[in-house]
Amino acid sequence: MRKQPIGLLSVAALAGAVLCLPANAAATYTTFDPPDSLYTYPMSIQAGVIAGDFQDHIGYTHGFVRAEDGTITTFDPPNSNNTYVQAMNMDGVIVGYVDDANFAGHALMRTPDGTITSIEPHGAAASYAFGIDRKGSIVGYYEDSASKWHGFLRNPRGKSKTFDVPGSTFMAVAGVSDRGGAIAGFYRDNKSVTHGFVRSKDGTIQTFDPAGSTFTEPYSIDDNGAVAGYYMDSSFMAHGFLRASDGSMTSFDAPGAANGTYVNGMNSDGLIAGYYIDDAFAAHAFERTKNGKIRTFDPPGSTGTYGQTADSSRSDHQGVIGFYDDNSGAAHGYLRVK
Repeated sequence: MRKQPIGLLSVAALAGAVLCLPANAAATYTTFDPPDSLYTYPMSIQAGVIAGDFQDHIGYTHGFVRAEDGTITTFDPPNSNNTYVQAMNMDGVIVGYVDDANFAGHALMRTPDGTITSIEPHGAAASYAFGIDRKGSIVGYYEDSASKWHGFLRNPRGKSKTFDVPGSTFMAVAGVSDRGGAIAGFYRDNKSVTHGFVRSKDGTIQTFDPAGSTFTEPYSIDDNGAVAGYYMDSSFMAHGFLRASDGSMTSFDAPGAANGTYVNGMNSDGLIAGYYIDDAFAAHAFERTKNGKIRTFDPPGSTGTYGQTADSSRSDHQGVIGFYDDNSGAAHGYLRVK
């Protein structure tokens, strides 16, 4: 599995009510890897351009951009140990973070011309950028010198403001809406329970949990302010959720998800991507349309498939990206187009 950083009220749909579309119906797959990649992790796609990171055969992680014609460019800021990509906007601006010599994270921004800018909120000992909207506002979170965690919002002019979820002992930011500037993330309370939150443009913060959740982790927010992620129930089983902008909640599971459903991303049109674990503990990818239909799939040669997110600019054939494991244990990126 990909290394991740340290990281609502009425249930409207259950697994038994899910309509499953035919697996792999009329779909084509393009697999890809940057040079010397052992594990390839696509993270974002915009207008056919894919950004992500990969681990080489020595064990270091680097960023990459794959153009629509298949050309791959790799990148690392100077003096970085590892480079992690988390998001990209429609202008091709990438955000993520790098590890320094002490393996502390430092947020970064990369423009399409290859310029890399460090993003350091005032007082940050470590920082992580996880989202960028179409205007260039960047969101993330950071740790201060007293080991306290805070969220940050950096506007396109480079000025940052910080925010906190009341009562949190740790917080992480998952993304920002292109319209309205709403920010989604999760936080941990003083009992070490994890909850979701949404911060509106005016700074108002709403916290939430799906019914029956003991652990809530949002991963994405769309143009309309809907939030998608997964939660754990009291049996430690993972389920997907979609929280609409009005706060109403839908819980769902992919067909065949005997051991959990996990959401990784959602595009601006509300298409959700993720993966589920079957009764043999094998992983398979899924996509869920905004009307609740779920399609499961695996690229040819996969021994485990993980869905990441979908292209927001191609509503005619919604390209989904992710990665899959082969029988040697290597991970490859894929683009699925239907």
